[in-house]
Amino acid sequence: MIVAVQSNHIARQLKQKGYTVVDLYTYTKPIDAVVYEGANFDFSTITEENTGACMGTDSKSTYGVFIVCSNGKSIEEIDYMLRTRCYSSFI
Repeated sequence: MIVAVQSNHIARQLKQKGYTVVDLYTYTKPIDAVVYEGANFDFSTITEENTGACMGTDSKSTYGVFIVCSNGKSIEEIDYMLRTRCYSSFI
């Protein structure tokens, strides 16, 4: 899974978990997810070039780019969200 990130700290942790991590602002090829931090996210950073016309880089990502705010979340929570494309469990 290709994940675009803002934070070097998050990038390092996601790489350790096996994700392909790219820079949110400079990478122009298709991505599967975005992990951002802060109160606001500039949706203009997601373009047609990095959505691949909603055809992600793996078979689970045919629904566009999954967006996760990392504020207040552990790397385990972010990893869960990326793997399941779900913000929380239903239990």
